[in-house]
Amino acid sequence: MSLLKINSKIAKDLRGIIPEFRNKDVNYNISKLQSRKNTVIDIVFDKKPKNFPKQFIIKIFRTKNIVSENNILNRLKNQNFHVPEILSLKKPYLLLEKVQGVNLCDFINDNLKNTIDLGDLTSEIKHQVIFSIEKLAEWLAQLHEKNLVRKYNTEETFVLNKGDTRLRDFIIDFSEEILYGVDFEDAYEGNNMDDLAWICCSLLDTNPGLFDMGEPRHKVELINLFLKKYYQKTTSFEFDFNYLAEKMIEHLNIVIQRRNLPYGPINKNSFIEDISKEV
Repeated sequence: MSLLKINSKIAKDLRGIIPEFRNKDVNYNISKLQSRKNTVIDIVFDKKPKNFPKQFIIKIFRTKNIVSENNILNRLKNQNFHVPEILSLKKPYLLLEKVQGVNLCDFINDNLKNTIDLGDLTSEIKHQVIFSIEKLAEWLAQLHEKNLVRKYNTEETFVLNKGDTRLRDFIIDFSEEILYGVDFEDAYEGNNMDDLAWICCSLLDTNPGLFDMGEPRHKVELINLFLKKYYQKTTSFEFDFNYLAEKMIEHLNIVIQRRNLPYGPINKNSFIEDISKEV
């Protein structure tokens, strides 16, 4: 759907909760943000609406996960996690606070371009990159620690996984040293290492990464720092390299298929042998 049609539909469907949409003298701009499954709109009014901030996010769900995401955001907010505040829910629209900061994926990758390892960065940028990836490790460690689940008739411990966990799902505000998590539509209860594998995969498959430079040493350095900090922050979980490697392969092959990349499925044995030398 074009941005013009989205704008028209939003104004019609939400004028009951945002009366300013009825006022032809009120001006606002909308832009579409990157999102694979649902439509995410950034809306900015010239003047603050009566019951909403001047700028906020409208998430238009094409999936059936709107209630689940709403519930999880409320749950995490009550646990003092930095997540967007829910402003309103009217299916299929979820209206959310626009959190301040820079996207973690863009920040890391923009700064790693034209470099081979972290030592190529200035001391200030290197500090910020390491700080951001360790902040992410702490965020996920807390998510898992605070949301342990023991399922009936099993001794295995599960956690709330964010699900399909990508670097792009996090916003960092360096001025306040705060990391925000966004997009919880794929959250589920499972093995804590699923989230870790997705982050490692996201580090490897985003440019510059595995598919761009063959041996992204800076990304492997960040994976090591990420895993080290995660296990420093939690004593509830054991590290299982084979499980991590198998999940990383699974996720990378999903990404290859999703992006129609000119690569065959990653070979399990050779990948585990290569990555075990570095991690």
